[in-house]
Amino acid sequence: MSTTRPPAVSLAFAALVLLAPAVAARADDYRTPRAGQAAVGTVFGHEVRAPRRDRSHITYLNLGAVLLPDGPDGLELGPSGGAYFWRAPEEGGSRLRAIVAGLANEVRWDVAVSENKVVATVTTFDSLILPWARSEYVQGERLRSEELEWNQARIGIGVAAHSRIGPAVDNALDVALTLETGNLWFDEGDHTDPAFVLPTKTFEARGHLRARADLLERNLVELPHRGWSAGLDGVWGRRTEWEPWGLPSEGLVTTGRSWLAASGFGVLATGVPGLSERSTLVASAHAGVGSDLDRFSAFRLGSGSTWGDFETLSRVVLPAAGVDEIVTSRYLTVDLEVRYEVFFFLYLQLRGSLAWADVPVRGADGHETRTGSFPALTAGFTTGLPWNLSMEFSASRNFGLEKTVDGVVEEGRSGFFVSVTREF
Repeated sequence: MSTTRPPAVSLAFAALVLLAPAVAARADDYRTPRAGQAAVGTVFGHEVRAPRRDRSHITYLNLGAVLLPDGPDGLELGPSGGAYFWRAPEEGGSRLRAIVAGLANEVRWDVAVSENKVVATVTTFDSLILPWARSEYVQGERLRSEELEWNQARIGIGVAAHSRIGPAVDNALDVALTLETGNLWFDEGDHTDPAFVLPTKTFEARGHLRARADLLERNLVELPHRGWSAGLDGVWGRRTEWEPWGLPSEGLVTTGRSWLAASGFGVLATGVPGLSERSTLVASAHAGVGSDLDRFSAFRLGSGSTWGDFETLSRVVLPAAGVDEIVTSRYLTVDLEVRYEVFFFLYLQLRGSLAWADVPVRGADGHETRTGSFPALTAGFTTGLPWNLSMEFSASRNFGLEKTVDGVVEEGRSGFFVSVTREF
């Protein structure tokens, strides 16, 4: 108990700090500057300006990290980042969204083919190629004997229909159907049990139906301010070659040759009744369910950023979890955030989270599955900085995540997320 009390007290204090100015900020005529708009303000007697930005042409470099001081072995530090490219002309037509990090990449390129620029061909590419072995975790214990080097790369082609449904360039309705094909390949790690049966290197084909609708107004640091965003994904996968794999003593995994997965999300940003526009309430929910999923097709939940475009909003964030720590075939998360605008470039945030996911646990006959609960409290800030920099920082306490120490399972974990972005 003593290990959880100090972080909880700190977060409660942070909540008071965040809520105090909101209570004082009664309704007035102030209007929060929207993303891309020019803004001028006074900070401690000095004038501060933010120039107008062209949001149809965005390039930035991001570096971030998840820090878990009392996290499981191997998850204490999880780096993230990459170069982000967004090209979406105001008049519509072709569109490019790409995140390039070398080890992990995600690219989608739409080329308009109809006269009204609604119908487009779609080309996609995504890859994850890491030159080290990765381990899974059961109740916070690292399964070194089952670690693997596993990598994947896919290209996709398809068709999309998208149209502008709001004033901002990212306010769009987008529906796409793509066929994604590529390979999965594997190798053992330094600690892999000699008896471990490696998965089969295989070709995989996926059918991916994707829908997004975005009517969010974002503030200057691209956080949801007013409006809503929602999306759905349905994926069917088939592997041409697939044999049972894993540790014989744990029972070989026989699922995964063909699989289905469906997920969805919704975000709603609104004002707080009786308070000025500096105060914002953001509610969000994410859910996913799959059939015949395995380690290589399951949903993965972990810490990360809540900042970004409509596609970033579709990703599930589980506070104080390691990067991709929770592997599950079913999950539901609900978040409620109160945000206060101190200056037009500085926002304080307090967020409560509830999450449920099917996770493996130790049982009398080996590993079994149960539905775990992961309530969490997060406090943080997002701010713009000089030289086109911005920063996001958050501290979280998750009361449901587990860690195994000397065979004893302990509940509760603190975590930190920090991210710095430079726009060009």
